[in-house]
Amino acid sequence: MKKQNILVVDDHRENLVAMEALLEGEGRNLVMAQSGNEALALALKHDFALVLLDVQMPEMDGFEVAQLMRRNRKTRHIPIIFVTAISKEQRYVFKGYETGAVDYLFKPVDEQILDAKVNVFLELDRQRRKLQQAVVQMKRLKDENERLLHALGEAVVGADADGRVSFCNESAAALLNVDREDLLNRPVTALLFGGADGEAPDWRDCPVLGPCAEGHHWEGDLDLYPYGHEEPLALRVHANPVVREGGVFTGVVLMLRRRDEEGGDGERRERRRWPRKRMFHELVVFDRGTGGNVGRLINLSAGGFKLLLRRDMAPGEHLELGMVLPDQIGGMNTMSFNARVVWSEALDEPGEYHAGFQFLDLSDGNGEIVEILMERY
Repeated sequence: MKKQNILVVDDHRENLVAMEALLEGEGRNLVMAQSGNEALALALKHDFALVLLDVQMPEMDGFEVAQLMRRNRKTRHIPIIFVTAISKEQRYVFKGYETGAVDYLFKPVDEQILDAKVNVFLELDRQRRKLQQAVVQMKRLKDENERLLHALGEAVVGADADGRVSFCNESAAALLNVDREDLLNRPVTALLFGGADGEAPDWRDCPVLGPCAEGHHWEGDLDLYPYGHEEPLALRVHANPVVREGGVFTGVVLMLRRRDEEGGDGERRERRRWPRKRMFHELVVFDRGTGGNVGRLINLSAGGFKLLLRRDMAPGEHLELGMVLPDQIGGMNTMSFNARVVWSEALDEPGEYHAGFQFLDLSDGNGEIVEILMERY
């Protein structure tokens, strides 16, 4: 684990040596400063979990250093413990808290009290870092999923628990002939479930809500009149619930497809097997970092896959990839994985290549998805 930086500020070298002896420990990196100016420069340069700040210093005392730290965006949230030998009168203590101190230590410093206070703030810093990492990871996954959904050829519309559109990809906007931005926050019933007379049912009466609210998949054939369409769209609609941890229903994801692409009478897709060629034609692999199209899947095995590409790739190149699944598998609509280029060759058509990839560190869950894809298609 990365060491946590502690800044110790005192104008007397012997005091710094004494504090270093008291504070040394695994996972701690002690940084010493002998003046207020030096402390401010170090605080701006490094990331500190805690500052132990002497009050009585020449030129710039601890109160002034604390005030300046609180005025800077980078240093304003660093906890400061004042270390002082001056009077314990309340007016001095209050002044310290007013300038940004979170605690006080009085000289001579008690080793047990010092260690206890420092450990509290180091633990708070560890929790803060974990929370920041979790937020960054959640945002990265959210952005990654949105890029994949926007690039997906399947039309996808998301609605929250109240029946308002929360997401719509470009394919859905094109299918419904509406502006994607105009759909957000509008009732999904008016978008998809309105009749020829323009009347839309209440969300509570919508056929998808009941099954999805209970955690079940729903699908059906609907003749829909999206937002002012005079002629109905004959669509096959698949609805999957969005459920938080604990089973709380938060919305619905709708996947739409014209019935004339479903095979005439719109028979249930799981009762027939897609031709393997069709499945591969629709599975496109994306770069998770940029959302860009890497290539189209043309073969799949337990250890790797082959893609049709628009650019050459160097053997040994490592990629972070994603793929939108043709059906929900194990509750997942997308699959993220890392892969290595094994070989790459140019095809007869100019600007076309195909390449073989090896899965890297494929998780058990993704391994099961690959097996299901191979078995099902």
